[in-house]
Amino acid sequence: MAETMKDTKPKMSRKLKVLLIGSLSVNLLVAGLFVGAILLHSGPSDVGGHSDLLLRVLDKDDRRAIGSAVKEAQGGGRRAFWAGQKAALGDVAIALKAEPYDGAAVQAALARKSAHMSQTRNAAETAMLARFEAMSGAERAALAERLEAALARGLKSDWKKKDTRDQ
Repeated sequence: MAETMKDTKPKMSRKLKVLLIGSLSVNLLVAGLFVGAILLHSGPSDVGGHSDLLLRVLDKDDRRAIGSAVKEAQGGGRRAFWAGQKAALGDVAIALKAEPYDGAAVQAALARKSAHMSQTRNAAETAMLARFEAMSGAERAALAERLEAALARGLKSDWKKKDTRDQ
């Protein structure tokens, strides 16, 4: 009788094993769909500075040179840019709170904000023009082809594709 009462652990039934593996598979599938949807629908940020399609098709060295020129024009890069934007938006907020409402003051504050944005954009365009002038005809033609290909794909789908520029 002692031999028949051995320490045997109860085995998991085959049906239970299949059920657990199936449940795990479904959970992983749902998690993968969720992560894929997030990656698919999260786009580039304008804050990153690469929302301009022309900038995105430039090669790494050209983008860096343009970025350096913009930093120099702003007097310190993103922090300086956002400090200027914050000050301009603060002026807009003050003008909006004024009683009685003064439309001309709001318009002037918005003009200062726009001028700050334009200054940054103009610095980038000036630097781009300088880079284009320094390129050979073949380099400009290759850039034009990358730009046309990006336009053909569409602005939204451009950031989803793997970067094929020269690094």
